[in-house]
Amino acid sequence: MAETETEPDTIVFVAAGPGRSGADSALKTLTAHPSVTTAPLWNVPMIAALNRLLAHAPDDGQNWLPRRAAQALTEVVSRLDAGSDTGKEAARALLASAQARSVTIPVYGRLWMPAPLPRTRWQLLVRKAMLLTAADGTHLAVKIGPHCSPLVTGILSPQDCLLYAVRHPAETVIQLTASQVDGMRPAEAVHFVSTALAHARRVLSSLNASAFVIRLEALVSAPTAVLSQAEQSTRLKPIQWPAHALQHLPTDIRCVPDLTHQAVQGHGETLTALASQWGYA
Repeated sequence: MAETETEPDTIVFVAAGPGRSGADSALKTLTAHPSVTTAPLWNVPMIAALNRLLAHAPDDGQNWLPRRAAQALTEVVSRLDAGSDTGKEAARALLASAQARSVTIPVYGRLWMPAPLPRTRWQLLVRKAMLLTAADGTHLAVKIGPHCSPLVTGILSPQDCLLYAVRHPAETVIQLTASQVDGMRPAEAVHFVSTALAHARRVLSSLNASAFVIRLEALVSAPTAVLSQAEQSTRLKPIQWPAHALQHLPTDIRCVPDLTHQAVQGHGETLTALASQWGYA
């Protein structure tokens, strides 16, 4: 379609809440929109590398070390170079914008040493590199998984958006304790979920972009309504979502939390209060 043959100018991060939150389903469903594209190279290892770059490359921190900045930039560039032609183009653009020069450091080998640049500049450079990796559509959708840190989300501009996928805290605790091999103890799972969601609230409140919380239960029970809200938050053109988009939704999600489950017994009040903070009745 001619209207989608353009370079993206908007980034949509899809962040995963604790446990099985539905982030993958949300991302796959979102990409059914004709204006949304993805770039496979932005996987979990790449986002982790990006996190290290944004942690070590800016020179306006007290603990800035040129060697760490060079290592982080070299890793990101290497991963971009290993991708498609658009990834290679993004690598060249990032090196040029960062005024990087090739250096050899004993033990560490050949690295790309960036010029001293402030964090705000790095955020702009990374955002530009991400958009260069996708050729079609107006929106680049990227799953950032557990790396929902202020460093990564700080690259978002006002026209961008973060979708945060979350499941009812009680159901998340039940899921995290289910495995007999590596399942958490109930109290441990409750603490983990509480901490993860508190961190997410801090990140969402500090965004320089719009945010929309996708509750997994609502996505599977009323997908059209949720996707319509997602369109508004991401500034996508409203469409009639195709049937194949809904095929990515799971069919085994319990929409009413089991507060009588043994894993949540004794924690019902805590989990109910936590759920209310995320829009659950």
